[in-house]
Amino acid sequence: MATSPTPGRPDVEGRVASRSSGEPAPFRPALILSHAVVSWLNEIAAFRVALQSHLGDKPLSLDHNRLVWQAEPAAASMLDCVFDAGGETVVLSLPGSLVEALIANVQSGLTLPSEPSRSLILELALEQLLAPLERLIQRPLQLIRTHKAVMSGPYIEFDVAYGPLTAKARLLLFPSLDGPVPPAFSALGELLGRLPRQRPKLRPELPVIVAGQIGSLRVTIGLVRQAQQGDALLPDAIPLACGQIILAADQLWAPAEIARDRLVLRGPFRLQSHPLKSGHMTTQPEAQQLPSEADIDSLEITLVFECGRWPLPLGTLRTINEGHVFELGRPLDGPVDILANGQRIGRGDLVRIGEKLAVRLRGRLAVND
Repeated sequence: MATSPTPGRPDVEGRVASRSSGEPAPFRPALILSHAVVSWLNEIAAFRVALQSHLGDKPLSLDHNRLVWQAEPAAASMLDCVFDAGGETVVLSLPGSLVEALIANVQSGLTLPSEPSRSLILELALEQLLAPLERLIQRPLQLIRTHKAVMSGPYIEFDVAYGPLTAKARLLLFPSLDGPVPPAFSALGELLGRLPRQRPKLRPELPVIVAGQIGSLRVTIGLVRQAQQGDALLPDAIPLACGQIILAADQLWAPAEIARDRLVLRGPFRLQSHPLKSGHMTTQPEAQQLPSEADIDSLEITLVFECGRWPLPLGTLRTINEGHVFELGRPLDGPVDILANGQRIGRGDLVRIGEKLAVRLRGRLAVND
């Protein structure tokens, strides 16, 4: 006999029944963004030059740092400055040290007062910034109160430099992110959008791996599967036979000549068609049909033979040119690494077969059963 669900529990029982029937529960993200908000955030988050201005006799710099979705503990005591922008609420969280510096600009030696004096004096200190913002958004801006910052998110973090003082400020986002962008925030995006974009700077000491490639071979999976210890692989492209090695840093490459235990660069690194690589084969499998072993064995991959790898600072990679010397650090006739799609699958030794150079396997390749 069917029974009525307990009042207040139909949703719970419904979810249990759904799970027991094997149907997966639909994924519902906690954060929902509208297309308008996404476009606005993308414009805000772009790397741009810092906004430069003056407050009193001190320079002011405001630079977008990052977008934070979950609030993080602040490194210093913060004050939430609550503005009314023509009926909209805008909260700007400032470090206490920055607020003190701004207030001191109005009256030297003035300590941080309590409310409501603090809001009135701080608004006066920010007048040079608030006035042009009011003209831009065509709405009055009024600092209505300040109070100890409340941990919340998401927010946009800015790097602020005011005279010798550096700090981080937070602009809290509007609460409803699945609708339109409020006019005050839209105006802020328009203001920041006027600043020129700039490429983010990378630290020059960031290491980049440069690989010394002596040759390559295009083979089928079936041939790789059958390879045994002692077999010799004859590369179909081997610049080493002409006394050269290809130095590769991901998609960049440059030719180098062998000078005993050194490699001498013979040109700058460039982004062009790699001399050792060819296009990868792609296939369109038939619907509902798994590939057979024969299908897998017929696929082709490119094996690349490397004689070593060297970390190179990014700053050096940008500036080196012909004549730069790489120390091999080992004999060139030492073990050779065999790579497939960037992964090492075996090792071998350089041998000569007739007039051609080959790589003799030291063992079975890692793709073997």
